[in-house]
Amino acid sequence: MRVLIERNALDLTFRTLLSCQCPVTADEERGVFGLLSSMGTDEALDYALVLAQFKPNANTVFRRLADFAVWMAPSTSEEFTITTDHVIRHFASSYHWNQVVADGMTGAYKKVLSVPRWFLGHMLLPVRITHVHTDGVTAVYEYVACEEAPFPMTGEVHQAIELKQLFAPDVYQVKVGETWAVHFAALLDRITPEQAQLARMLTESNPMLVQFRDDVDVIDYKNFERHGDYSALCQKRYATYFG
Repeated sequence: MRVLIERNALDLTFRTLLSCQCPVTADEERGVFGLLSSMGTDEALDYALVLAQFKPNANTVFRRLADFAVWMAPSTSEEFTITTDHVIRHFASSYHWNQVVADGMTGAYKKVLSVPRWFLGHMLLPVRITHVHTDGVTAVYEYVACEEAPFPMTGEVHQAIELKQLFAPDVYQVKVGETWAVHFAALLDRITPEQAQLARMLTESNPMLVQFRDDVDVIDYKNFERHGDYSALCQKRYATYFG
């Protein structure tokens, strides 16, 4: 089966990559960015060209995204296209969480002060913008803390985790009240109400995330665990490719 990826989906995946310290080389990153830069707005790219930027079967986020997306393809399909919704599903899902746990739990206690905060940072979360400052953005990840309602946000908001000092390039023109996808300290893109609900549904179906978030009330990315100013890291990574 031939797999394609839409430009918006590849862009969202690349920006997610820039927000974390995924083990890829600078040459590999530049290769993916070169493909992204060559695409038209509504173009779809053969995903084999993306995977070709890495060693065969390298365990990167791009390989895991391909595996995750193809699992949802109809069995009779000869061609399948990865969309933005697939990317949101991937990074908000327990599949991604388990990859993070498997790869990171062993050494997490040496790297971080709060494991719940650290792992929540690894996930794509739907957030509502509450403040826009000259040096960063504040947003909240909201959820209904009710065991009887596994897929919340249909009723009153009971809990919220404040995310402080998020990085957003000036070109994003972020506004209070908007809903965005966030990964670590980086605002990635605006998301629709349907996409936000999808992300919430996936987070609610992840029992360990649901357990961990009860221990978190605020994440300050200017002083994130033992990583220091993570917002500045995201800004530097972004500037490498987008100026």
